[in-house]
Amino acid sequence: MADKRKKQTNKENKMWDWKKWEWKNYIRAAVIVLMIEVFLWNHSFWISLGNEPITVDELYTETGEVFSLPANRSWESDTYFEIRDINRPIKNIYLNVETDKEIENDTLTVRFSMIDEGRKDYYDLTTRTISSHLQKLDYISLYPYGDLKALKIRFPNDSGTLITVTDVVLNPRVPMFFSVLRVLIMYFVYLVGRTLFFKSYETYYQPDSKWQKRVTVGICMILCAAVFSLTQKSTSEYGLGTMDKYAELTYSLEQGVGWLNINVDERLLSAENPYDRTERRELGIGGYKWDYAYYNGKIYVYFGVVPVWLTYLPYYMLTGEDLPHTVAYTTFLMALIVGAFMLLNTIIKKYCKKLPLKLYYLFLVTFAMGIGTMIFAKRLCIYNMPIMAAVCLTLWGLYLWISSEKESGHNTIWKIFLGALCMALVAGCRPQLLLGSFLAFPILGKKLKQMFADFKKKTNIKENVLFLIAFCVPYLVVAALLMKYNYDRFDSPFDFGASYNLTTNDMRYRGVHIARMISGVWSLLFELPMIDLEFPYLGSTWLNTIYQGITIQEKGIGGIFMTNIILLPAFLIYRFRDKLREKQMMLFASICMFSGIIITCVDVQGAGILVRYMADFAIFFYLTSFAVIFSFIDRCYEKEYTLTSVIPEKVWCRGLALLCCVTIVYWCVTILLLYEDHDYNTYQLLWYNKLRVLFGVLDV
Repeated sequence: MADKRKKQTNKENKMWDWKKWEWKNYIRAAVIVLMIEVFLWNHSFWISLGNEPITVDELYTETGEVFSLPANRSWESDTYFEIRDINRPIKNIYLNVETDKEIENDTLTVRFSMIDEGRKDYYDLTTRTISSHLQKLDYISLYPYGDLKALKIRFPNDSGTLITVTDVVLNPRVPMFFSVLRVLIMYFVYLVGRTLFFKSYETYYQPDSKWQKRVTVGICMILCAAVFSLTQKSTSEYGLGTMDKYAELTYSLEQGVGWLNINVDERLLSAENPYDRTERRELGIGGYKWDYAYYNGKIYVYFGVVPVWLTYLPYYMLTGEDLPHTVAYTTFLMALIVGAFMLLNTIIKKYCKKLPLKLYYLFLVTFAMGIGTMIFAKRLCIYNMPIMAAVCLTLWGLYLWISSEKESGHNTIWKIFLGALCMALVAGCRPQLLLGSFLAFPILGKKLKQMFADFKKKTNIKENVLFLIAFCVPYLVVAALLMKYNYDRFDSPFDFGASYNLTTNDMRYRGVHIARMISGVWSLLFELPMIDLEFPYLGSTWLNTIYQGITIQEKGIGGIFMTNIILLPAFLIYRFRDKLREKQMMLFASICMFSGIIITCVDVQGAGILVRYMADFAIFFYLTSFAVIFSFIDRCYEKEYTLTSVIPEKVWCRGLALLCCVTIVYWCVTILLLYEDHDYNTYQLLWYNKLRVLFGVLDV
């Protein structure tokens, strides 16, 4: 009895010691985080402690006029302020400037030019951003050769802006900008890292666990809220303007016609080749109805009509008012995130026998972010709308099909019907994503085999006929509607009108060229990202090609496999073919892999190399990768699998967690990466620079 009590006491002491040690770790981490905040993020405070500030009282203009501070003038392209006769070592400058801009865009691009001991004429430095609302940006380090002789101050991007220079100080002492938010973020990163890489993976996903379901719903809601807030930030006049095409299409459909009821410019009607941008420019209509379709004297909206059918048109017919573009856009975006959670959760329940809980949550978040969500959240515009709608409908269609199978082996008919309807409607959004419909064969293959067997035996006729009706009718009805819609507009049931686009090139003659496809596939799938030392730590990429033809491209963010590294297991599909066949996922994974490759090639040939096209095929590569990953995990829990004895559970779990974390961080950073023509540097300047102040280490 005494021994038993002694063992219990020892056990309690060990538990206490462990808890004590845990608290010590948390406290130690808090101290380290505070030290990083004080000494790293505020390094300029310590470096500038010994500075002797020099207040500048007068500024010279380009005409030699002298301004006493505060100096107020309307800025022009050839104007500048000059500080003369400095003749001493200068380490940094404080520049306090006020403008007449609206608060959300109240930033200035400043460029310094200087003369020092190493050069007797002015030379330019790189531009910096300053703002009267972000004091940290107003302290800028300077690195002249020896003594600084003179300094010019220009604002090259702000012609016409009323600028007041209130304070200029050379060699100022930089204050300490202590950020509580940054400290909390760093500590949160520590907690997540500790949980994922220094804790056990002994808790497993249980489909029937109520608290696990609540946590899943909570994570989904947090992600939806975060993406929703980003979408509101992405609402620019440019983006909303492009969405007006859908409002115009709504009016036409309400009147029963497929073209826009407008008077076409006579110059376009008389053009020899209206699709030639050069000719349109010569006629003075270079930007007329940009990205509309023109055919036989009428103007059309060629973007997928299904989003209008599902949102704009019903709302307009019920209320007589235009549906706000942000409502339609965010509705599809939120449905996409929820659909991603629902689909992957269903796949895990069906095809993954045992899964550590932390990996379950990571897989859901990575999948929901990686299939295009962050691309869509970054920019609200019509170019994203049909792609987003197609991905959303594909997610829900696959979810409904996979979840339709009951334990008895029968299928829920209403899920088959709605799933087929979702997949059929994809054709009216982004036709190339119709390849996802071929996944019906592996998903419903068991039912199809049983159905043909029943037909031979003449049994279960009613049930099987009902299944066929539920599956086929949505495809037939949607196909009939779309084919009539296309024929009425472009005299062909299969022509959606994209080739008649009034854009940069005559798309009727793009053709198919292998050389263009090779470079495009490389850029979209395998190009390395541009890593940078300065905020936002990623740079946009650009394809350099010797292809002697037109390559339509925009700035890139790296190939999907080189950036979404959780996708790399997709290339192991052949290695795990036996396990995939055992799980009845080999055909599913193969169709996904080939669909992703085919869609990539179609996009490159049909349109070009654009970031948003990554969302066309990302979902298929993600499904392939997760099929392989789930096969690998199942193998690892089999006793006879030799890899488990070499690589323990905690190692491969942490390896998969690392792949997910790198992918998630990548997508978070791409939000701040300036790769769009109309990005945060044009309409969310202050917000973007607040993030620069929060996360930029080298900006002072």
